[in-house]
Amino acid sequence: MADIGYNDNVKVAGRKFHIQTASNINKGYARCEVFEAGRVITTHHTSFERRGDSNSELLERRIRKIVEDLHQETKVEIELMFQIAEKIKKLKHAPSNVKVGLMFLQNNLIKDAIEQFEIAINLDPKSIIAIKHLAVCYIKEERIDEAIELLEKAIEEDSKFADIHFNLGKAYFFKRQYEKAIRHFNEALKLNPQYYAASYHLAMTYLDSIVHSADNSLLPPSTVRFQRSQQLLEHLYSQDLYKFTGIYPQILKALNEKKIAAAVKILNNNQDVVFPLNVLGLIGIDFYLKFMYGGKNLDADVVKKYEEKLVEASKTHPNYADIWNNLGIVHLIQCRNLFLQALTEFDKALEINPSFNKALKNKKLVENDGKEFLILLRAILR
Repeated sequence: MADIGYNDNVKVAGRKFHIQTASNINKGYARCEVFEAGRVITTHHTSFERRGDSNSELLERRIRKIVEDLHQETKVEIELMFQIAEKIKKLKHAPSNVKVGLMFLQNNLIKDAIEQFEIAINLDPKSIIAIKHLAVCYIKEERIDEAIELLEKAIEEDSKFADIHFNLGKAYFFKRQYEKAIRHFNEALKLNPQYYAASYHLAMTYLDSIVHSADNSLLPPSTVRFQRSQQLLEHLYSQDLYKFTGIYPQILKALNEKKIAAAVKILNNNQDVVFPLNVLGLIGIDFYLKFMYGGKNLDADVVKKYEEKLVEASKTHPNYADIWNNLGIVHLIQCRNLFLQALTEFDKALEINPSFNKALKNKKLVENDGKEFLILLRAILR
């Protein structure tokens, strides 16, 4: 059976994107790549099993649908992302700008993300989530000094946000100002002792400082830094973190062989795999944006898909509060959809029998009491 592929061009907001999707049947996955100006900006994957090999026609039909769905979903996502960004321009609602910015950031459209985060900060100068992610964008574009200026100003306003210290630590790490990076990672851990990403980056900073600044008098001796990094990594391993357990043996081997630069490389290359925060949070954000600004109601099948994604994420990352919050919101949306379905069904009963007093009474009760639920739901989503 030959691999299956699709190609499409998408024109939106004066931009042109090329979407290319193909299966790899031997390895059991489909990959969708999005290009702009000849550059890959983002890649999506989905896996499949090669069950049903005895019936090649059924197998091909099933895999073709998987590949086609991935291709079409990606195409719609690109179009909808820019359409929603255009819609919220007039709303002056900073949380929505942040959410669209996160979608752009996840798709590696950094300049578009920066625009949204800057709008959010103009609307709400104290929006920590906007400040944090604008700094992330600056770091990605190697605008490190701008990121540091932004984050230092945020700390002057309020020093009690672990995320701000964490990202400031990352910015100083890029400049190899290790003493400042270590100080801010430690501050993040003081504020949140379970901030595992801070522990991970602190361990990496200790090791990188040995490689590039072994005799730095502002830091503890190299032997102490090495021991502290080992302790941090052992602690992370004891937490049974998703994906970290898979790379820990490689890191341990490199450290035992005193190949410190190799250990740093493993840590650096896998940080987004071990801590895929964008992916987890964006399941709920994507849902929110489509529900609020997508231009149409989300039907039961679409809502069910989001629920399945979040339930799966909760199994692999049970300690991420955002997942449980977003799952609660999805369940409220499901209640809303069932509520609207109930009204339709009472109407159908009255259409069949206009004198059906019980159905009329039920409809009025749902209409009256249900208004408060819909107000509550909208307040939560806002």
